[in-house]
Formats: sequence, C-alpha cells, structure tokens
Amino acid sequence: MNVEAGLLHESQRLGTQIERVLRPTNWAEAVKLYESFPAALPVAGATDLMLDLHRQESSGSDVVLIDIWGLPESTEIVVKDTEIEIGCAVTHNQVIDSPDLDPALDLLRMACLEIGSPQLRNRATVVGNIVTASPANDTISALVALDSTVVIDSSAGSREVPMREFFTGFRATALNDCELVRSIKVPRWSDTTIGTWLKVGNRSAQAISVVHAGIVLELDEATSSIDRADIAIGSVSEVVAVSASLKEYLMGKKLNEETAKGAAQIAGTDISPIDDIRGTADYRQAVTKAAIHRALLGLSENYLQDAVTTPLLGWSVGRPKPSESDISATTEISCVVNGSKITAPLGTNSTLLEWLRATVSSGTKEGCSEGECGACTIQLNGSAVTSCLVPTAQADGGSIVTVEGLAQDQELHPVQRSFLNKFAVQCGFCTPGFLVAAAALLSEIENPSADEIRSGLAGNLCRCTGYYSILEALQGAEAKGNVS
Repeated sequence: MNVEAGLLHESQRLGTQIERVLRPTNWAEAVKLYESFPAALPVAGATDLMLDLHRQESSGSDVVLIDIWGLPESTEIVVKDTEIEIGCAVTHNQVIDSPDLDPALDLLRMACLEIGSPQLRNRATVVGNIVTASPANDTISALVALDSTVVIDSSAGSREVPMREFFTGFRATALNDCELVRSIKVPRWSDTTIGTWLKVGNRSAQAISVVHAGIVLELDEATSSIDRADIAIGSVSEVVAVSASLKEYLMGKKLNEETAKGAAQIAGTDISPIDDIRGTADYRQAVTKAAIHRALLGLSENYLQDAVTTPLLGWSVGRPKPSESDISATTEISCVVNGSKITAPLGTNSTLLEWLRATVSSGTKEGCSEGECGACTIQLNGSAVTSCLVPTAQADGGSIVTVEGLAQDQELHPVQRSFLNKFAVQCGFCTPGFLVAAAALLSEIENPSADEIRSGLAGNLCRCTGYYSILEALQGAEAKGNVS
C-alpha cells in the first residue's frame, strides 16, 4: 500500500478531527456561545456533519462543535392554533412517532419515513436536513410545499424566513454568520386542504432520491375547484422550489384525470433535470411526469395512503442532561456500557465507534463509516444508532448496549440463539449490528411481520446470507422469547 497522504483512499485518511465540544445548558447560552466562537459548527444529530468531517482531509486545524442535541427546548413539537412548531433537535423518528397532530404533519411524516434507516432517523433531525440544504433531502420538498417558515436566532435577535426563500443555491442557505435555526413553523391545514408526498429512488431503503415532491392543494368548498396549488419538486435542480407553472395551470381547475394529465406534462417540461450517478436527465423527466400524474390522480379519487407504521428501534425523546463542562481530547468520557461504568479519555476518538473499539471492546464493527451498512449499530440510551456517526462527546453520561451486552448471565440472548439455529450467519462481520438492531426490534414489536422485519433492519446490510435466513430467525419461536 502506498502511504503517501495524497494517494490514500478517502476512507484511509484521518479526516478533520474534533478539537473541542462546547456544551450549552440552554438555548440562550447556545446563541451566545456561537457569537463568541463564530468558527464553531453547531451540531444536533450530527449524521451529516460527522460524514463531512470524515471526508475532509485534515488541514492541521481541528474543529470546535457547539452541541445543541440535548437542549430540552429544542426537542419539542408544539401544536398551536394556526401552526405547528418543530424544534431544531426534533428527529425524523420523533415526527414519525407523532401521528394525528395535524394533516400537515402527516405529509411531512411521509417524507420522514423515507430518510435513511431507523438508526439514522433516531439521530437525524428535520432542521439538520434543511440546513444541509441538499436538493436531494426528502423533507425539503414537503416543507416547501407546506409553506413553512424558518425561525432563526442570533445575539442580534430573532427573524423568520419563508422556507421558499431559505435556499439560495446548491447546499447554500440564507443563514448569516452566528445565526442558529431555532425551529420550523408549519401552518395547520383547513378542512379543504389535501396533499401528498412522493419519492422515486433506486432501492426501497437507504436510497437518495432521484425525484421527490410535496403536493399541497386547497379546494374551494362550494365548487371543489383548486384555490391553492403548491407543488415542490426536489432532486432535479440546485434548489427545491414551488413550480410556478404548475400553480398557474392548476388554479381554478377541478382535480380529475384530465387535470392530472395536463399537470404531468407541465411538470416534465418545467424542470431542467440533472444527470448524475442516480439517474439521467431523461429518466428524471419521465419519472417526474409519471409520479406527478399518479399523485394528482390519487388525490382526485380521494385515495388516501394508509398511515404507515414502521419500527423505530427504541426511539425516545429522553436525552441525558448536558454536562456543564466542555469536552476536549483530554476530557474523560464516562458511560455505562453493558451495565458497567466505563471512564476513559476522549483522545482522538471523535466518533463513538472509535471510542468503544479503543476503550471497551472490538465487537462493534466498522464497515462503511458512513451510516450505510449498520455493522456498527449499538443501543444508545435505548435507541439503536449507527455509532460511526455519533460524536463521542454526546454519549457522555449515557447508557450503551453493544453486541457483548446482549447475553445475560452466560445465557445467549434469544436473538443470538435464533441466529445460530437458523444459520443466519456466514462471514459474521455484519452480525453484531444485525443482532443489536434485531434485539431493539423485538423489544418494540414482539411478533413482527416480515415487512416489519425488513423495515426494522433496512439499515443493516449483509453480503453473504441473502437475508432469508435472517428473516426466518426473527420469525422463529426462539427469537420470541424473553427479549426485554
């Protein structure tokens, strides 16, 4: 192997390291800290940030983080008379687990269901999705179509920016220096508002969108003609925005087959689709037309998608109270790991995966380091997460279960026994992540269906088994024993 730094693969390079983590105890303190440390990076779920840092070659200067993950006021979904406010640390699984708040949130919920895997949704936040500002981010089309507003705070005060003006370019936003997004406000729907959300991807899980779109229509109560038409299409251009052409075409029309066909044709010509590894411009144009047609036709026929439930793998809003002290490389991190208290310096172990392998044991495996394969799945404070995307500092004071903690009193966990009996293991590299995720699944759903197993384990990849033996193991009697 050539060890010259310039010739190393990106997975072999050290990446940008975390020098210090600042831990405010409330939102006002976070705003002041950001003013004092303008070069710092705010962090909540950290799923995008940790990946970005891993991919950046170290320039010799490490980064400082401002951790807002554990702030109680940031984790709330507040339902008001005219709007719903989503705090900046609200996760996608939190939205999924909060049905019937309002039909507007049901549309957002549809988009949240398509984000990554259960492990990722336990960490990734809705606000983080918009701040990252990739046009492929699924929730953006829903929030733009919903005519949401971004609430932004700084030491100079607070301001609100319409979501449709928040994105200024590819991965670019209207945020100024030292400004933090506090929340997103979503207007509540009237009785005559209808809508849906759609996505086309290259696989059924862990798929970046080829096309995604949010559709919100307001119908005249007397005539049933369209009074409002907001259709936002994403992953086809640099910015997700409402289609002016579709709005103009739909206004005043009845929602029927003819209208759906006309709108689909306009959608196809209105976009200037991109070519990339996920799809050609021609393909994007074709599937956009087909998807918009089907979605509008479904709405015209009063077809309402059944409320989808999906395993959350232990999602919980409860988070350890942040320590009042900041964390640096010399700070000792203290966690309860598999029932025993472990204390060790942070050192250069920026991710929880690195810290666990260096400090506790090597059972938790590093596969992709991108949150894609699930090999590093652990349970953190009861939630299954990919430890390669968790900053070690955020685990301080928490409770962790790794694959070594599943067995109790020399007795294998029922899931472990079932995997052995059904030959659900071949090379074994992915197995620790599968076992931890499966244990979380069976603690949540005692008798999961095949679809629930597929959904719950969508964040875990295996090259060897073909998955059939894993499905059999989790539907077998052995796995349905004492899983608490």
